[in-house]
Amino acid sequence: MRSIKFKFIIYALVFAFAINTTSCSDFLDQESKSSLSEEEVVSSLENIELLIQGLYTKYRGCKEGRNGLMVNLGLDESQQGNFQLISSGSQAGMDKYNGLLDATSTQVAAIWENRWPAASSAALAVYGLEQLGDKSEKATQLLGEASFIRGMLMLELSMYWGEIPIKDKNREKELGLARQPLKDVWAFIINDFKIASTNLPDKWDDPKRATSGAALAMLGKAYMYAPVETGLRDFSLAKECFDKMIGRYDLVANFEDLYAYDKPNSVESIFELQFNNIWPDCNYWQFDCGSRAVDAWFSQRCHFSGYDFLVPTPFAYRTVAQGGIWEDGDLRKEASIRYDFTYHGVTPDLSKTEWTGTTDELEPHIKKFEDPRTDQDNGTIGNMWNSGKNFAVIRLADILLLQAECLNELGNTADAISLVNNRIRTRAWGGSLPADKRWGSMSQAQFREKIMDERFRELCFEGWRRMDLIRTGTFVNLVKERNRWAKQEGTIQEYNMRYPIPDTEIKNNDDIGPEHQNPGYTK
Repeated sequence: MRSIKFKFIIYALVFAFAINTTSCSDFLDQESKSSLSEEEVVSSLENIELLIQGLYTKYRGCKEGRNGLMVNLGLDESQQGNFQLISSGSQAGMDKYNGLLDATSTQVAAIWENRWPAASSAALAVYGLEQLGDKSEKATQLLGEASFIRGMLMLELSMYWGEIPIKDKNREKELGLARQPLKDVWAFIINDFKIASTNLPDKWDDPKRATSGAALAMLGKAYMYAPVETGLRDFSLAKECFDKMIGRYDLVANFEDLYAYDKPNSVESIFELQFNNIWPDCNYWQFDCGSRAVDAWFSQRCHFSGYDFLVPTPFAYRTVAQGGIWEDGDLRKEASIRYDFTYHGVTPDLSKTEWTGTTDELEPHIKKFEDPRTDQDNGTIGNMWNSGKNFAVIRLADILLLQAECLNELGNTADAISLVNNRIRTRAWGGSLPADKRWGSMSQAQFREKIMDERFRELCFEGWRRMDLIRTGTFVNLVKERNRWAKQEGTIQEYNMRYPIPDTEIKNNDDIGPEHQNPGYTK
């Protein structure tokens, strides 16, 4: 891809030295190094280490703001708010799955373009380490980190687009910048996580760095998420990975504590992005997930103000009795979703705002990402734009649910039921699971359906739902049924499980032409 290739060198050099400076002399020294060639960047272990430190920042950048939240649009758990829908042009297509979702979508292009530079830089780091031939512990650990980050990015990209280029500098002449067969792509992803799981330590003093536990968790995910047609999906191998690492972590007792800004890097966290509420380390998610009506009523200094970019679907905030997902007594409901917009004893009145009768401004909103530090009551001068709690990309509850899924697929449904009851659902009811909420005997097929609902309740809005719907083949049916805008439009089709290749990539990449576009998006 010329567009990817062009950014490859630029970003590699920038990321190599994208670390915090502590003095003027440090800054000047790094400034001079920023002119290094690609060959010079990978000529020493010191330079490669700086490159990999920058990779963590860049990977985190892929999750900041709408870069991180965009893939949550158009799902059965989340959608954009109505005002966003009617005012943001092509963005509406992300939920409607109509003609607005095509190769010219700037939203799709943003998801594509902000991930490839980091993947390319990770590939450069892997290549440099291989060329150095350094077998020291430090070098092998750095190889593990670069492989882990590349694997994370390529897994996302393949889940969203299917066949993608393989970023391996040793094979550039052979592969070019063309999309590669799914089996080759997923074999490459799996190998990256194998290398990471072998080379990474069990623990770092620095909580941002990937560990062998994180690599094993993602290796297990890769075995489960690999498309069936690759022949690489393997629940037995996935379970082996999970069995090796699960004992290193534990569930926090109180589900709500997972989203407390002052309780970061908990015993449940396996790989966590380190944000804070001070620029440039914010993630801005509350700005995108809060209520516009609250913003108009109380100002941006109320910590649940926002702009309705991402809101729960009606299914995601309703109870089972109302046709939704939530069972009575499940504590995750109130921890995940805001239902009450009362602030200092006052509740906003939509009839007295500019959005009278036209929007969902005071329907339930996402609560998980609220950052109370941005509230004026805490003496801050900032606003909800500066939100920035840590985010656990991988946490134990996710892996336990996947382990239960593996058990079921391997014929051990009874053990899978016990695992979910005793670990996940017991916590969801505060440590004591009522008898009527305990899962009883069921078939393998019934468990497949129920475990996806349980993953919905446990992990809603945390970035795994799109992949879950794709890998289980339920994407179209559930989105059409539960997403308000997709249901109204009624145009979603099977090919919408993948995004279109951005036309900017097709125009700038000699190896990807219009004939290589994903089916359904060719005009």
